[in-house]
Amino acid sequence: MLKKLVLTVLLAAGSLSAFGQGAFAFNNNQTDYATTADRLVYFGTGVPGHNPGDKVTGTIFKAQLYVGSAADNLLPVLVNPASFRVTTTLTPGTWNGGSRDLITSAGTFAAGTTVFLQVKAWDGTSASFDSAQYRGQSGVFTYTSPTSPTAAPTAFYMEGLQAFNIVGAPEPTTFALGGLGLLGLALYRRRK
Repeated sequence: MLKKLVLTVLLAAGSLSAFGQGAFAFNNNQTDYATTADRLVYFGTGVPGHNPGDKVTGTIFKAQLYVGSAADNLLPVLVNPASFRVTTTLTPGTWNGGSRDLITSAGTFAAGTTVFLQVKAWDGTSASFDSAQYRGQSGVFTYTSPTSPTAAPTAFYMEGLQAFNIVGAPEPTTFALGGLGLLGLALYRRRK
């Protein structure tokens, strides 16, 4: 009985200290969000095997949190990307990345700091978002981390996240062909 009591106390203390300085709950399926559907990720156009409007599923798809003190200078948080839930889940379009401290290669954001955040998602067969053929990103939003690690769990939610789509990114050859087409049109107009 005493062992169970000690274990319970240790688990409770661990859950209270789960959020460190500048922490964040990197999840988009909190049941007590106002409207969870507004934070889901969907397939857009150009993703083979998926219909536009379907919610993203499958652990091959990854989500990464980016943070910065300015909206135009965001760096990835130094934790591996989270995987989306599998197709059999009751909550498609979501991931559970757990608690993340807002630490990047440029440093740490202290508790109580207002930062800019963005979520980028991609087909995990590519090493990164930038090299992925199928990708999408949220709009940039702000977040102020609580000053107390024992604040209510809802204080750590990413309330500003809005739904977004993963779409097929054009191949570089598509851009090259488009450029050649525009050049051809310009030459044609010049001749006339």
